[in-house]
Amino acid sequence: MRRLEAEFSTKFGRWAKHFWPISRPAYFEFKISQTESLLFSAISEKQYRNLQLEKFYFKFSDFDRMGTPFDGVCFSGEGLVVIQYNAPKNKEFVILPISVVIAERAISKRKSLTLSRAYQLGQVYRLGELV
Repeated sequence: MRRLEAEFSTKFGRWAKHFWPISRPAYFEFKISQTESLLFSAISEKQYRNLQLEKFYFKFSDFDRMGTPFDGVCFSGEGLVVIQYNAPKNKEFVILPISVVIAERAISKRKSLTLSRAYQLGQVYRLGELV
């Protein structure tokens, strides 16, 4: 079974190294939909909570066989949901602040966030370039 989210997150990481502004610290949650809709429940309640953190600290495991770059990181940032619809053939993805996703979930009559609505609410990018 293909791990589409893992494959996309690797590609996103390469994209972010070139295009994500250093002046915009952020936390990312990746979601993949093979259709034109993503259930709001695809984002767990824990993920909704964690993406709203104002400050984040992560301690790297001392038991990592590959070693660690340093012991830990702490930073403030914006919680963002990165969604790739119609994966894996689509190279576009949309980035939405978690506050926007929460607001949309609260007012939407649907149980999912459609591709067209996500594109209205978020910022659309393409792997390798800005759209």
